[in-house]
Amino acid sequence: MKKILIIIILSFGMYANAQIIFEQDYDSASTINSIIYQGSNQLFLVNFELSGYRYVKINRWSKSIQIYNLNHSLLKTIDCSLLPGDQGQLRNFIYFSEQLFNLDSKIEFMYGFAGSTSYPSYYTGIYNEDGALLFVDTLGVPIVSVNSPQQQFPIYNTPIGAKMILSYPDGHAKVFSLPGTLTTSVAEANNILIAQSSLSNPYPNPVSNTTKVDYKFPDGVNEGELVFYDLQGKEVKRYRVDRTFETLLISTSDIAAGTYFYQLQTEKEKSAGKKMIVIK
Repeated sequence: MKKILIIIILSFGMYANAQIIFEQDYDSASTINSIIYQGSNQLFLVNFELSGYRYVKINRWSKSIQIYNLNHSLLKTIDCSLLPGDQGQLRNFIYFSEQLFNLDSKIEFMYGFAGSTSYPSYYTGIYNEDGALLFVDTLGVPIVSVNSPQQQFPIYNTPIGAKMILSYPDGHAKVFSLPGTLTTSVAEANNILIAQSSLSNPYPNPVSNTTKVDYKFPDGVNEGELVFYDLQGKEVKRYRVDRTFETLLISTSDIAAGTYFYQLQTEKEKSAGKKMIVIK
């Protein structure tokens, strides 16, 4: 009986140690509406050169960035209220670093956008955590999907174990502790999968009647759907597409003037969102 009890306890211990465990809830951190920038926040992990792994939360609603330690305690807040935006909204933050853009110990990051109605229409700025502008270019823009690959995936290895970040429609993001480790082969396979699909900006844009969109499927995928949304996230158009042409001619005669976002959706993944402006 004693041996049986010991076996049961050991079995329970191994089972418990293999669980995915909820760790932390962050508000104003969900990227679930990432194709609609007004509702797009972010939570991800960055391995900084000097200080190591930190959680980075981009809150576009409050125009701020919060940096958290691995134990989820707040380390610092970066004010982004003076950064230029497209249509009054903050856009893409990439390459958070301590020693990429200069050699001090402060955090720096790249910020950029390509807008249609804003001035400047193109913007790339490199800032440090104090708000100092280290570099600016109003003619060039970093061409990325939404974020750099190391900062857009939901699973990360850290010194205290693998972490999974999920976004929720209520605006929250949650961190879970995983029992295993993300191997290089699995990470690379997912990086390749997401990088293989692409979606062009519409041309012309703004659109008065018709426009074209180019799309590219990842390897092994032959069909999908182009889905269009308004600013409230309501679906307004959906087209079934395949590899026959990889270009779609779109009529906007049946939708109202305004700003819309669209996305290529397949069985394997969803592309980053693109913006289309309709004028009448």
